[in-house]
Amino acid sequence: MWLVMSQRSSPVEKPAAFVTPSAAPAAPDLSGLSAADAAVIKGNLAYDHQQWAEAVRQYQEAIAQGRDNADVRTDLGNAFRFSGQPEKALEQYRIAQRQNPQHENSLFNQIGLFIELMHDPIRAIPVCEEFIRRFPSSDKVAKVKQQLQEAKSL
Repeated sequence: MWLVMSQRSSPVEKPAAFVTPSAAPAAPDLSGLSAADAAVIKGNLAYDHQQWAEAVRQYQEAIAQGRDNADVRTDLGNAFRFSGQPEKALEQYRIAQRQNPQHENSLFNQIGLFIELMHDPIRAIPVCEEFIRRFPSSDKVAKVKQQLQEAKSL
């Protein structure tokens, strides 16, 4: 299974087909935060509890309130991915890359999306090659090289 990188924590393995949403999370204290920051925190909480629709809604709210960056876009993409919306996930990962071309996780997550969810290794090949070219010192390079070899052998 491909590991999807979130911006808040270590890799998590949450395939959409096998996810059961957890109980509603306790509301954190958001007093004193901007609307955008509060939405990100609510989105993170929903994400951590595998409540994908709520995570999507909160990350979209954060973006609308001005917190539009590669980290939020990547987590929004992951929430779309886990809710079975691969094209929307891809769109968010690509926006994150445009916002910050040095954002490793948004490019890395595209590879897993193409291979694991979209079953399209042909589209994964150039992304793997781009990742290796741009991030040769990344701790993810070994996994990307492995995925590249597997994609080329299909």
